[in-house]
Formats: sequence, C-alpha cells, structure tokens
Amino acid sequence: MIEWNWKGVIGSADLFGGNVNTFICILVAFFFTLSAGCAEIYAHPLPQQAMPKITWYTGGKGKLDLKQLEAGKDPWIDLAGVTSGKTLIIKVTKSGGAPRSNPIPLDTNGSFNVRYLLKDGPGTYTVTLFGSDAPHALSYQGLGAFTMIVAEPLAPHDRTLELNPRIISFVNKVLGKTVGRGECWDLAQQALDANLADWSRPTSFGIPLNPAVDTIKAGDIIQFRSVILTEELPHGGRRVSTVGAPDHTAVIYNVVGKLHYTLAQQNVGGNRSVITEKMNLGTITGGHYQIYRPTALMIQKAIVAE
Repeated sequence: MIEWNWKGVIGSADLFGGNVNTFICILVAFFFTLSAGCAEIYAHPLPQQAMPKITWYTGGKGKLDLKQLEAGKDPWIDLAGVTSGKTLIIKVTKSGGAPRSNPIPLDTNGSFNVRYLLKDGPGTYTVTLFGSDAPHALSYQGLGAFTMIVAEPLAPHDRTLELNPRIISFVNKVLGKTVGRGECWDLAQQALDANLADWSRPTSFGIPLNPAVDTIKAGDIIQFRSVILTEELPHGGRRVSTVGAPDHTAVIYNVVGKLHYTLAQQNVGGNRSVITEKMNLGTITGGHYQIYRPTALMIQKAIVAE
C-alpha cells in the first residue's frame, strides 16, 4: 500500500514559484507525455525472425521437395517433404559445436515428416541435407542448406526422451535373425536409427550412465573394450573369458540384478544371429565398459501433439 503525502506534493510547488496551478499543469503534461511515449514504444511489434532461406546445391532442388520452414522461434525444426532418393541425411551444427549427422526416415514413396529436436541450446544452427539414390550408400550428394537462430532452450523433458521400450521392441522382432552384416555393432545401429535416436557414430550411443549411481534399464546400450571376466567356480578353479577383442556392442535385454544383466547381441562365438546371454559384470577383472541411455533426436510428426 502506498500512502500519498499531499502536503509534500503541494509544498513542492514552491519549486515553480509557489504557483500550485502551474505545478499541476506541468505534472499533468508530464504524465501525458510519458503515456504517449509508452504508447509509441509498444505500438511497434518486436522484429520477427525471417523464415530460413534454403541454399540449393547443384541438382539438389530436383531431388528434394521441402515444405516451407518455420522461423526459429521454437527449439526444433519441423521437416516435411519428399525426396526422389533412397536415403536422406540431416547434418546439424550449432555455431562452435560438434555436428550431428543422422538419417531421416522415409516412407515407401520418399515422403518424410519429422520434428528434429535442437538439443544444444539457443544459438545459430546450420542445417545441411544430403541424399543418395542407394539405400545404404557410402557417399552422399549435398541437396540444400539453411541457417536458423533459436532463442529458447529445449525443455528438459524433451532433451531426455527415453527410447528404451522401443529398443527392446526392435530386439524382440529380430531375435534369432541376422541384423545387417551380422556384426555386433549392427544391432545397436539399426535399433537406434529405426527409432530416431540421438547418437554419434561409432559408439556414443546416448547419455553415458554410471551403474554405481544410475538406474540401468532394459534397452540401454553397452559397449565393451577388452573386458576380462574372471569367475570363481564352486569346486575350485576359475573361468576366464574376454568380451570385446577389442570392442563389442550389446543391448541390455533384461536387468537381473546389480551389474547382472541379460544381453541381446550377435556375432558371439561366430554366431551372427541375435541371441540372449546372461552376464555378471561384477566379475570383471580387466578392460572397460560404458553403458548408454538411448534418447530421441527426432519424432515422427504424426505422433507430435500440437
């Protein structure tokens, strides 16, 4: 509550030669001018960011039809359109940061509609699209590129959208089958790409976890590097085995207990189909392993709530 001291206000009229009417007129004029000034300030809308302008590479526009892009007011990019190629790759780099390169899922007619989450915070992003006429190409043609300025950070929940149930669903569909070339890495790679995961090749599969403090879940990815397991047998003696020579990739299929997991993996003992096997990491006596939590980088627009 503000208590006005009218005597003090009137007394200040002495500053204007003791003329109260003059003071009041000046006071009214001051507030009128202030109000007019405020009206003028807010009459002009804040400048809006221009729509991102695509720079097309030679031949790119003929192979990619991209719908109009939104201005970068939100921390994501809505990408929709159609390509005549069999593969479409998006590369996104924030100024001063490391690039992310990931495939965009295509329908049978080459159409796509995804929301790409910008996880590196506010700033200027450069986006480049590459394509290929082959489904599993080793080289790609540049199609188009654009830049956009993002002012708001992505919400914490969107930064860590977990994909664990989707990874397990993928594994269940390929149990007993050979994924890709049958290499151990192919299982994780195809499971992550099929579910639009945020990961960097070759082995940064998501958010690094520490099993000593973090809860490990089915669907997490584990990377072994020359791990030695030494198991003491009930009647004396010991069993020594090596996982990763030098590397091995697997999916945690089930959590049996602390450091005790059932793994889904392939290329084990010459078997290039997906199998499950229990492993007790509490018996590790050498080497190193890292567990990752897979999270989403893109979302199929059909399931985005508007």
